Amino acid sequence: MPRSKIAPAGLVLTILPLAALGGLSSSVLARSEAGSSQTEVDVADFRIGSKPGNPTFDLPSNMRLLSAFGERPVFSPDGTRIAFIGASYGDAYEMDLKTGAVRNLTAHAPHNGFLRVHYLADGNFILMGPRVMGPDRESTRNAHIELFWLDAAATRAPVALERTAFEGIAVSPRTNLLAWSEIEPRAKSFGEIDRTVIKLARVAMEDGQPVLRDERQVLETKASRCLVEPQDFLPDDTGLTAPCYFTPFLKRERQTEVLSVDFGSGALTSYPTPAALYGEVEGIFPDGRHTLVECSGDRAAGMDICILELKADKPRYTRLTRIMDYGRWKYGNPVVSPDGRYIAMQIGSADVVDAGVGQGIVMMDLGEKSSVARTAP
Repeated sequence: MPRSKIAPAGLVLTILPLAALGGLSSSVLARSEAGSSQTEVDVADFRIGSKPGNPTFDLPSNMRLLSAFGERPVFSPDGTRIAFIGASYGDAYEMDLKTGAVRNLTAHAPHNGFLRVHYLADGNFILMGPRVMGPDRESTRNAHIELFWLDAAATRAPVALERTAFEGIAVSPRTNLLAWSEIEPRAKSFGEIDRTVIKLARVAMEDGQPVLRDERQVLETKASRCLVEPQDFLPDDTGLTAPCYFTPFLKRERQTEVLSVDFGSGALTSYPTPAALYGEVEGIFPDGRHTLVECSGDRAAGMDICILELKADKPRYTRLTRIMDYGRWKYGNPVVSPDGRYIAMQIGSADVVDAGVGQGIVMMDLGEKSSVARTAP
């Protein structure tokens, strides 16, 4: 099989036909040149198409629309519910996946809106939003987003954890461990940031109040290298995956890089991405060896979802969706259910340029007998 002209040696980029989505298996992701049914492609395959219809409603047979509004979905630790943000700087919601019932988690208390919601392992929530708004949207996002704790019943007012975070956080599905990134200094724009520092802490309850304990620094990167945020914990909380963003003034060939950090050794591993492919790491599979990636040749024009096999020497990107066939559309912020069978993601127009904004939540079923590595080793 001929190699892509754009992919460096050792890196494989494949496209998964829509007909095969319902039968996705670990064998699909096995590195096998002989007898493979996959078609190796270059990044040019991510061109914007002109297929008629609306991809929000014209979904493949193994996908369904969960909500006609919302963004940034996350699965509950038992996989029976998802939480999501209704709209940027809006309320957080929770949906029961069996009944479809939706409840507003934050309407009972005054707030300035939230950008993200996460489940802790004990069933409580972590919210991210501004206690005080900055002078403009960019400075609010970079320097004013704080961490809040919310009880599982969503009856108490959110409690500030007195930490400011840059972009997203990682929350362990096994323990009340969380990781977040801080920027130094607390800058209004990307160009003013000198470094990012990823910190780790455990959420504990003391006298009925949430507190952060055992806080420590696990990674520091200079802006001249890239800006880093935590994405997901590796199995047994031994490390993290993280996207590494190249700021525009660096004038790099690529915009992002996929990284992982090992807590024990401090080792930082990079998983190569084709130079012309935008690849931002997202939700990880339970096996810790595969992860979802937002992928595109031009993220401003549209974005699909790929699966990345986390092998530093031979990473393999497998395209999972084809929303860009419909034109300027994008999937984003995909997450994997605890059993590895389902993927929840947001859907929206690529013409909505603000980061993280979605216009609905969809679910993909990978199949009962063929999901990628159901359980961690």
